[in-house]
Amino acid sequence: MHEVAIVGGGPAGAAAALLLARRGRRVLLVDQIDQVEGALSFKAGEGLPPAARPLLRDLGALEPFLSDGHLPSYGNETSWGGTTTTIHDFIRDPNGHGWHLDRLRFDALLRRLAQEAGAELRISTRLRGLDRIDRNGGTWRLALESEGKESEAQAGWLVDATGRAAHVAHRLGATTIHDDRQVAFTALFAPEPGAAADQDSLTLVESVPDGWWYTALLPEQRRVVAFLTDADLEPARAAMDPAGFDDLLAQTHHVRARLTAGGHRRITAPRGGPAASSRLAPDHGDGWVAIGDAALAFDPLSSQGILTALYGGVRAAGALDAEIQGEHGSVARVSEELDNVQAAYRRNRSQIYAEEQRWPGREFWRRRHLHLL
Repeated sequence: MHEVAIVGGGPAGAAAALLLARRGRRVLLVDQIDQVEGALSFKAGEGLPPAARPLLRDLGALEPFLSDGHLPSYGNETSWGGTTTTIHDFIRDPNGHGWHLDRLRFDALLRRLAQEAGAELRISTRLRGLDRIDRNGGTWRLALESEGKESEAQAGWLVDATGRAAHVAHRLGATTIHDDRQVAFTALFAPEPGAAADQDSLTLVESVPDGWWYTALLPEQRRVVAFLTDADLEPARAAMDPAGFDDLLAQTHHVRARLTAGGHRRITAPRGGPAASSRLAPDHGDGWVAIGDAALAFDPLSSQGILTALYGGVRAAGALDAEIQGEHGSVARVSEELDNVQAAYRRNRSQIYAEEQRWPGREFWRRRHLHLL
């Protein structure tokens, strides 16, 4: 029997598994993703700020990470509140530059390190069922499936690291409370044959009447392009279709120019996904806790999602280790910290959206000016 079962092998889940395993805990890490990479494989969420460096060092992941082919990011370029762009560089950051990640590679590295530390890793595995077989002892039974084969696992603590979907917590009666209805439509671009190498090292953000766009260069000269708007607005319906996505992209100024300068063309259809700010209520209970985006999800505009997931995994690992040692209430204290993080995040988010006042009559911006302040 495992002491902790973690469902979800992204940054939060893998970081928690890694640290718990290093502390000698019996850990099961379950991830349903297939570890297959290819030219068109991609996972959204590619910006890692400089503040991640000490976290990666504490995880013992910094050296293998630095040799894993991710690109340096030296700051952000924004067209927000006006037609010109402003560069916010990392030159004064004591941690140096950030990174543009190959997310599949990054997540796989953290899972591998967790496995090397002693965690049991089961990939391509889905959680099919969940129940409590010993309420007094607190034992969870997980019904799992991999490649059509069923199996079972037992654990004393259960961790939901399944991202915004919060699959485990929702099974246990928790509810995700959303601040907004934002969604992201993401596509990959690649340069035409013979195009000069793209040397851009900034994340470019551009606001538009019905939302905002960003683009960043990824490893292998690929470029991610994303459009963010609210799910119920007409541009969201248009962006689901490749032609509609291309039409909306053509209406941008800076993002379109960046793609043209690099000779980039779209190589994948746009893929939609949730991008709202949200909080899980409750985010923990008797024998379970949610971490990462399952517990608290940020607007991608913050560029803090992966950093917060790593930190959440680290804090959760410490709290779970303490709980197993009999220090009850440790997990609850981490939840209280998240409340403070959410309050600070909301203040910063409101301030950033208030800086864009060119389209007060458009519904996307009206909502943020009225409801997020």
